[in-house]
Amino acid sequence: MNGSDTLATTTSLCPDCLETVPGRYEEREGGVFLTRECPDHGSASRQVWGSLDHWEWAADFGPTPEYDGGDLTVDPDHACLAIVEVTEGCNLSCSYCFASSGPGGAHRSPEEIDALLDTVADAGGRPIQFSGGEPTIRDDLPDLVERARSKGIDHVEVNTNGIRLATEDGYAGSLADAGVTAVYLQFDGLTSETYERIREVDLVEEKHAAIEACRSADLPIVLVPTVVPGVNDHEMGDIVRFALENRDVVRSVNFQPVAHFGRYERNDGRFALDDATRLLAEQIETLDPRDMLPAPCCSAYCQIGTAFVPRDTDPSDVGNSDIDRSDDRGCGDECADVDSFVPLTQYVDDRLWDTLSGLVDEGDYMELLAGTAAGEEWACKTAGCCGIDVPGGVEGLFDEVVPVSFTGFMDADAADVNRLNNCCLSVPTTEGELVPFCGYNMTTEDGDYALRNRNDWGGRTTVEDPQPPSETTVGYRGDGTTTDGGCTPDESGDGCDR
Repeated sequence: MNGSDTLATTTSLCPDCLETVPGRYEEREGGVFLTRECPDHGSASRQVWGSLDHWEWAADFGPTPEYDGGDLTVDPDHACLAIVEVTEGCNLSCSYCFASSGPGGAHRSPEEIDALLDTVADAGGRPIQFSGGEPTIRDDLPDLVERARSKGIDHVEVNTNGIRLATEDGYAGSLADAGVTAVYLQFDGLTSETYERIREVDLVEEKHAAIEACRSADLPIVLVPTVVPGVNDHEMGDIVRFALENRDVVRSVNFQPVAHFGRYERNDGRFALDDATRLLAEQIETLDPRDMLPAPCCSAYCQIGTAFVPRDTDPSDVGNSDIDRSDDRGCGDECADVDSFVPLTQYVDDRLWDTLSGLVDEGDYMELLAGTAAGEEWACKTAGCCGIDVPGGVEGLFDEVVPVSFTGFMDADAADVNRLNNCCLSVPTTEGELVPFCGYNMTTEDGDYALRNRNDWGGRTTVEDPQPPSETTVGYRGDGTTTDGGCTPDESGDGCDR
């Protein structure tokens, strides 16, 4: 390879063994590839960015981290969000799952979860997300939420497929009463075909029912689509429009282009963030790819986003709680033209964004995306300090604004230890450490969770680990019923899971 093709060097990981090896970014045919050499497994090269021009533009934003040679742990002050896995079980067996979970997976004990929460609390009580597996299959989830809040953790999300929210009356209210601040709702699209291909069951009705349940419980929702090229990438624009139509309860959208780890470890071609952004811009008339600006804390190549705001907001209406917006809820083609919403970059240019990014406390950033009261308070304070001119002022703007972001999870194909060393999404361990989410979930081409195994971080060891026999976690048919499997109380006394 000609030396002039090298754009930058880094510390990388071999996709076969996840051992550290030298890596280099190279330009090929207008795109960017990450190439590395392993003494045991030879050369590997994967495309990680679709456009060199966009890659160089993004480099001007955010930090440029360097691996310090130490252990891969997350600085507590740098942890935007801690992912607390409470179960390996799930009521689905999706085609794509970083956790490789499914029916029959074991629950973590309350004592182990307590230790994980203590790790987060000792790190300053950063925002957390209860995840799994599917956390709502645990009947004691509201108790776990209360336990987290009692430890000084003020922002508690629940990452869920929404089935229990949709099928059990009052469940959304019980989560809200326990102290859940946002629901991170798996939402891959608006068509049955999408769910059948990604989740292996039609869940369209359940998704809408879950949203209605959260609306009734006044529980904010973040829509989280896993985007698979050729499956649902054409629905991204419609998902944004759906979010804008339901912005009284849907506070943001976080697209997650599928990564090659967990139950999708094979390399079928990378859906780079810039490619995904360009495709979304083709589906939304008011959006330009460079309206999606890099996030402030991790890396310009980890997360990009914007916020959609009304082009012609009436200043007297912004933040006016007396305005009846009930007609805007889920009204489809009868809604006002959602393409009249424009990206925030109409009011905030690249340089001001970079300035604002430096003012964001990293816990507040997750609050901002989730549309919580704390996030709104931060937005108002920052806008006031910096003199941002938003139509009608910032107070109450969350009634109208919907942030939209892309998160590019780092798998072995894109492994850059510099970026991994600066990861702001963490997983707590019982040993008191916060470790990088992408490192925790990264799998080799053989399906081994090599980093977590090597560092004793816990969790499954391989994608193909057999699920332990269990009668307490059952699958979901998609017709309002579950597969057989019974329901018996477990040894901890948590009762029957659904």
